[in-house]
Amino acid sequence: MAPEVDLFVPCLTDTFHPRAAAATVAVLEHLGCRVHFPDDQTCCGQAHRNAGCTDDAAALIRRMAQVFPGERPIVTPSGSCAAMVARHAVDLVPGDDPDAPAVRSLAARTRELSRFLLDDLRLDVTQLGARWPGDPTTAAWHFPCHLRELGGDRAALQVLAGIEGLRVAPIPDAERCCGFGGTFAVDEPAISGALGRDKARSFLASGAEILICDESGCALQIAGTLSRLGHRPRLVHFAEVLAESLGLAIPGEEIVP
Repeated sequence: MAPEVDLFVPCLTDTFHPRAAAATVAVLEHLGCRVHFPDDQTCCGQAHRNAGCTDDAAALIRRMAQVFPGERPIVTPSGSCAAMVARHAVDLVPGDDPDAPAVRSLAARTRELSRFLLDDLRLDVTQLGARWPGDPTTAAWHFPCHLRELGGDRAALQVLAGIEGLRVAPIPDAERCCGFGGTFAVDEPAISGALGRDKARSFLASGAEILICDESGCALQIAGTLSRLGHRPRLVHFAEVLAESLGLAIPGEEIVP
């Protein structure tokens, strides 16, 4: 029987990078999953929690638990939203609250895409015949901070390493934040901008032709900064890379700086 999963598409992905969500569906279906998309889903409350509005964040998490009931894994192409739900949702709802069991279930079932592919589906990409289309290409991988919190950075690199014709180059100071940080970019624009420029220059120093990032907020930050520095490299989500390497059609447009 094909595994069934629920798809959670975060706000930034839905608004600015829907092709990443489409690629996620294409990959999951190609691997035999039946993908369900609850139409009532909205925000996970991450921005509210980061801004200190914990009551609003808790209300959104309670609602999300109602929108995603049952036992199916909840897969998302966003490391930061996955971390918000999987690691922090239970802190917003007390253990003696009537909604606490549903929130605990929500947190336990939420998966970032690359971790789901390796941990749940036991994916061996080398057996899929994945090959980067066209000439061999050098790519750089951006390590989103929240994805490192989940251990998903190494999972994604493990998958990418199995794609023929794609070499992932190290970025100098790869562990450094890109400076987006959601509301941080609004509250501390000078620091955010400086971090963004450092990250953009690190990417340029890698000599890579494309930048792979599976966090839409980070992608917007880096793409915008590179554009202001006079560079417009191709920037793609991890799911887009895998889908293209498997020869899958992906509707929608890429992030354009």
